[in-house]
This record gives sequence, structure tokens and C-alpha cells, in this order.
Amino acid sequence: MEKTFDEAYANYLSFLAKLDTTQDISEKNVLFRQLTEQLSDLESRLKNSSIQSEREDSVNDDPEIIYWI
Repeated sequence: MEKTFDEAYANYLSFLAKLDTTQDISEKNVLFRQLTEQLSDLESRLKNSSIQSEREDSVNDDPEIIYWI
């Protein structure tokens, strides 16, 4: 099952909080890598949703209606 954007964002915030609380450098490195992967995932979700929204908008456009100025 794929996570929703909100679930993925909550997961990101959880890892960010862990990064702030840990003192172990190796653990910070692991958390930082996970955070960058999660940011990449969130960014791709946003891009995909905006592309899908644009496609839906263009499908709803009436090609017969053209305004000339």
C-alpha cells in the first residue's frame, strides 16, 4: 500500500525530529540520507499531482470555445 502525501510528510517530520535529538554522528548521517530520500519522494508526489491536475484541467477545456482579441 502506498502512503498518502500527508503520511509521507508526517514520516519526514518524525525523522527530522529524530535528527534534532540524536547526538550520534553516524545515526545523524543515516537520518539525513533518509530525509533527503523522503524529500525527493515528496517532491515527486507534488510534481505528479500538479501534472495530473493540469491534465484534468485540459481535458475539461472545451476546444470549440476560442476567444480572439
